[in-house]
Amino acid sequence: MLAIQGGFRVKSFSFAGLVLLLVMSGALRAQSVSRVRSQTSETQGNGEIRDERIPAQRAVTALKRLRDDVFVYRSLGDFEDNRRLARTPFESFQSNLESVSCEVSLILSSLRNGRLKSEITNSLESFRDGSFWWRKINAPRVVDVSATSFASTRTPSDIAFQTSISYTVAIYWRQAAGHLARAEDILSRIRSTNNTIPGEK
Repeated sequence: MLAIQGGFRVKSFSFAGLVLLLVMSGALRAQSVSRVRSQTSETQGNGEIRDERIPAQRAVTALKRLRDDVFVYRSLGDFEDNRRLARTPFESFQSNLESVSCEVSLILSSLRNGRLKSEITNSLESFRDGSFWWRKINAPRVVDVSATSFASTRTPSDIAFQTSISYTVAIYWRQAAGHLARAEDILSRIRSTNNTIPGEK
C-alpha cells in the first residue's frame, strides 16, 4: 500500500513537474518572441527612423544653404532670360560647398540605406557636379581681369562652349534642388505617418 502510494506520489510529482516545465517553456518562448519583436521594432522600425530624423534634417538644412546660393530655373526659357548661375561668387560658393560636403558626408555615414539617404546623397553630388562644371567657365574670368580684350577675342565656338557649360551647371542645380525637395517630402511624411518611410519596411 505504501509502495503504491509512494509510486503514486512519484508519478504525481513527475506529472506536476512536466506541466510546470511546459508552462515555463511557453512563458519563456513568449518572452523571447516578444523581445525579438521589440528589438526588430527598435532597429528596423519606428525607433531607428525616429533617431534618423534629426541628423537627416541637419543634412537637409545644410544643403538648403547651397540651394539658396544658386539660381534654380524651371525651364530653358527662364535660364535664357537670366543666365545667372549663382547669387555669390564662385569662390564663396566653393567654400560653402566644401563645408557642407564635410557636414553632410559625416551624417550620411550614420544613415541606413534607403530613399531618404539616396535623395540627400544625390542632392549633394549634383551640387558637386555643378561646381565642377562652373569652375571650367570661371577660370577665364580670372584672366579677364588683366586682359580686357578677352571678350573681344572670343570666337563663336568659345561663346557656344561657355553657354553650353552654363546650361549644364543650371541643370545640375535643378537636379540638386529636386533631390532636396524629395528628401524634405520624405521627412515630412515620416512626421505625419507615425515615423515610417512610405514604401520602406
